[in-house]
Amino acid sequence: MVYFIAFFLALAKPQTPTPKPDLSTLVAGVERSFAGMNDYSSDFVQISQDLLNRRLEEGGHVYLKRSRMMRWEYKSPEEHYFISDGKTVYFYVPADKQVNKEAVKDTFDDRMPLMFLLGRSDLRSEFTQFELLNTKPFLEGTKVVRMTPKRKTDLTELIMEVDPANYQIRRLRLIHSDGSRSEFIFSNIRINTGVKASLFDFKVPQGVQVVEGIGQ
Repeated sequence: MVYFIAFFLALAKPQTPTPKPDLSTLVAGVERSFAGMNDYSSDFVQISQDLLNRRLEEGGHVYLKRSRMMRWEYKSPEEHYFISDGKTVYFYVPADKQVNKEAVKDTFDDRMPLMFLLGRSDLRSEFTQFELLNTKPFLEGTKVVRMTPKRKTDLTELIMEVDPANYQIRRLRLIHSDGSRSEFIFSNIRINTGVKASLFDFKVPQGVQVVEGIGQ
């Protein structure tokens, strides 16, 4: 009986709460997480809203690899691809029989920030005014961090939801000066699985028109 009472009291004893990560810990954790990545893949949902509040939801799978290689495969609502081989970005919609292409350095697209983070540990050199928000996260258990880009573009702020257990970014929300915004929700994340560079090679299909410039 004495052992039972002791065991019960041990269970009933208040547990010391796990310390909540502060802003500096979260930012440093994200930097370490991405610095150690050679490749990355996940399912994603992309939600875009323009300045007229028109909303578009898309989904598919994304692959990233050092250096500046990425492949976004959209499965819904329409099949299309957004691919970078490290030098050139291609936007391909099979139904339109058209490929848009542009140099990586000239592309300002909401899909680019995640690609540029891969293999790097200098988040603070790209963003400023980091702030840990107390707002309820979209994904339970994540921490919400708001950042302001240092470079002058139409991107006014970026909000990321970070899993404090592994410092993976589970959601990105980008807000532009014209009021438009987009967000990306990531799931089934896999890191350093040996994604091959050949996956990011894009060959223009026969009979498909090539147009210079992707636009925004």
